[in-house]
Amino acid sequence: MKSLDFKISLLFLGLIFSLNIMSQSTIQLKFSPVGIHPFNETNKHLFDNKIDDKAIFVTEPFFLFSYESYLSGDSFAFRAMLGFLNDAAAKPALTLHIGLKQRLVQVWRNSFSIGAGANLYGRSLWSSIPGYVQENHWGANGSWEYKLGFMGELEYALFLNDKNDLTLSLLYGHQQNTFTFTIGYKYWISSIIKNPKKCGNCPFQKTSKHWNP
Repeated sequence: MKSLDFKISLLFLGLIFSLNIMSQSTIQLKFSPVGIHPFNETNKHLFDNKIDDKAIFVTEPFFLFSYESYLSGDSFAFRAMLGFLNDAAAKPALTLHIGLKQRLVQVWRNSFSIGAGANLYGRSLWSSIPGYVQENHWGANGSWEYKLGFMGELEYALFLNDKNDLTLSLLYGHQQNTFTFTIGYKYWISSIIKNPKKCGNCPFQKTSKHWNP
């Protein structure tokens, strides 16, 4: 399993460095302590760290590392994410995400964006847990199992200065059928716009110069 984790990490790093990091790009770290499970799930009875009786809220510490490279202006980006968590059954798990992100609106220092893309879920085998009910579409690899899925995100960002943002996000799909809220810190590796749009007066943009709205 360690070998597979290493290969996934190398794939993630390769995707990042294959892009031109001299264009407008960011790295971000997000954290969430709780997963939200509003749907009926086959193995909800295995959720060891549930907070409520119906196992809707479950303690699931989650760290997500994100890289974004802007493809058009400063509003449309490619992104890659790699996350690690202690899942609903108190087992180690990971998520690998490749997708796109679009800024919807920006007002003063505040912006809202939406992102979506494909997800690879990974978790330590649940079949070893007493009482486990077989689930479909999981592929086993040693002591781990994997499944393809979808992840979507609605993100709010507060621009602190030219290099730093604070973010709050609603995520769906970092694990199957799961929502979560995250808080994050975003660092701008470069604020040089790769394909800038023509604009006579565009305030509050991240630029290669000092950003002073």
